Amino acid sequence: MNKQDLIKIARKFSIDGNITNIDECSSGHINKTYVVEYKTENNKYKKYILQYVNTDVFPNLPELMKNMKKVTEYIIKKAKENKEATERITIKVIGTIDNAQDDIYNKNWRMEEFIDNTTTYLTTESLDMLFEAGKAVGKFQRYLDGFEAQNLYEVIPNFHNTPNRVKQLKEALLNEENLNIRKERFNLAKDTIEFLTQEERLSKTSIIINKLQKNVIPLRVTHNDTKLSNILFDKDTNKSVCLIDLDTVMPGSLVYDFGEGLRTGITTAKEDEEDLSKVLIDINRFESYTKGFLSQTKDIITKEELNLLPLGVWMMTYENAIRFLADYLNGDIYFGVDKNIANHNLIRAKVHVELLKQMEEQEDEMIKIIENISENKNI
Repeated sequence: MNKQDLIKIARKFSIDGNITNIDECSSGHINKTYVVEYKTENNKYKKYILQYVNTDVFPNLPELMKNMKKVTEYIIKKAKENKEATERITIKVIGTIDNAQDDIYNKNWRMEEFIDNTTTYLTTESLDMLFEAGKAVGKFQRYLDGFEAQNLYEVIPNFHNTPNRVKQLKEALLNEENLNIRKERFNLAKDTIEFLTQEERLSKTSIIINKLQKNVIPLRVTHNDTKLSNILFDKDTNKSVCLIDLDTVMPGSLVYDFGEGLRTGITTAKEDEEDLSKVLIDINRFESYTKGFLSQTKDIITKEELNLLPLGVWMMTYENAIRFLADYLNGDIYFGVDKNIANHNLIRAKVHVELLKQMEEQEDEMIKIIENISENKNI
């Protein structure tokens, strides 16, 4: 889309000032993102995020935006009650002029404030930053404790319903068209398929969802995509600022948010690292992240949730492995792939399989770490 068309769209949002520049951001698998700069009346410059939302993934933007508004307003309210600063505590959604909200949302556009002097990371080698990442995810949970999660729309039904993800993988495996047209892919993925479909792993996939359905663990507001790249860090201090990308905010389990954060945080390897010898779990990273997370959630987390935290890390890693594998077998129709990387989604799945192997080996150590941290009254 050319800049003039983007300017016309940006002008539908309620911003005081004149647009001076629009740049496209290359990050993100799902949505088209632009940074819009405005010059205000007092000659200051302020930036905003303009996004075109992928309706193949998020077919109902009005519902999604209602979720975002409810959650961000609740976070700000809670922070004010705690006499905490609210300036960068969460993203802030920008409204439209002339009550054009439904019109612009139905055309799949939205705008939010750009949070200055922040950055994101795909991986980090700093244990202090892993603590900060866990703290950011834990703080999100703490602020939203007490929010009636059932009042949110389920914008992607069954998003973290792992048995349903397994069903989708099985459908890809049984699809005769896939098998005939993409026989080479099935052959290349043979070992990955075998590992992920072993009964000992399949039998674990329903544990969390069953406990939610039976009210053994509480239904909470969950971000559901707490990977490192969705956490803003202050450029000067490297302290965590807040979670971004609230598209997948829905009802769920606190365990999901903990697990998804450590899926990417437990290793320095890239999600698509081709050299599997570099895919190594660092238990110190697990410990640092867990300390940060529990420093914020120690007063709200239940004993049952605490016991499920190691499984949450395994589950989110397993779930992403089967999602990447299913997409690979289906012909790369969901996740964006780099055409310069052969079998990109299979590489991603293999990385997650390697992580799963090491998680299974170190599960007892993870349990001990959580027990020790939770018993420490000074976290």
